[in-house]
Amino acid sequence: MTDGSSLAKAIQGGQFVLTGECYPPRGADPASLRECASRLKDLVQAINVPESEDGPRMNSLAACKHVLDSGVEPILHLLTRDLNRIALQSTILGAASLGVKNILCLAGWHQTLTSTGDAKGVFDIDPIQLLQIADSIRKGGKLSDGEPIDAPIDLLLGALTNPFSDPMELQVIALDRAVASGADFVITQPVFNTARFEEWMALVRDRGIHERTCIIATIMPLRSADEAKSLADKFRSLDIPDASAVGAESAAKTAAFVKGVEGVRGIHVMCEDVALAVEVLKGLK
Repeated sequence: MTDGSSLAKAIQGGQFVLTGECYPPRGADPASLRECASRLKDLVQAINVPESEDGPRMNSLAACKHVLDSGVEPILHLLTRDLNRIALQSTILGAASLGVKNILCLAGWHQTLTSTGDAKGVFDIDPIQLLQIADSIRKGGKLSDGEPIDAPIDLLLGALTNPFSDPMELQVIALDRAVASGADFVITQPVFNTARFEEWMALVRDRGIHERTCIIATIMPLRSADEAKSLADKFRSLDIPDASAVGAESAAKTAAFVKGVEGVRGIHVMCEDVALAVEVLKGLK
């Protein structure tokens, strides 16, 4: 685990971690990123910077540099959907050269769920393999082909997990593999069904996973009933109840519940509406 990352220090120090999210623009102007970073700066230890999840946007690496220049620590997203192992490793080295110390390894939405559904997915390796490669780079100083890098690099590695995808037991097994492969922190998909989340956390505790990584639960404030329905229709595995309430107050109640679940060590607030995200985060301070 890196000594230079504020997020790493918070995790190592046993602090309850708070993270936010700044979405890269669909263009080259970084003004919205900088504004988002400045508004979240004093509320979080780090900011997630998604990588073109829903279609072409400014890439996560460039966006991370703008967030970093705004005085906030970014979390780079690396998608196995879009890059092969050569490009993924090159991006890791490039990120390290720019001072980016946190990487979230994930597959990404399937391209059919994006605005460019006819794009071809790469999927040369899966997120577990990406974690293993990144872990080898930081610990052994070697790339996947065995070639050494010229100097050691500090990295904090993360993984994504979905407590609401069936069968739940297999999701926990996959999470265990991710942690064994080097995941220092794990971010969940958004929590709406608190009963199912509590059931999942019980299985996590049974395996002692919560003692080997930092589990960060995602809270996603919903702006409207239409947004809730759209998400539920598009991502059935998120398990959004039909009567899901909207707004900061509802998100705050979910956050308060999640914060009290044994083994949860942080909350990630995921919301493109920065004002709404700030309102929820302020309630958690």
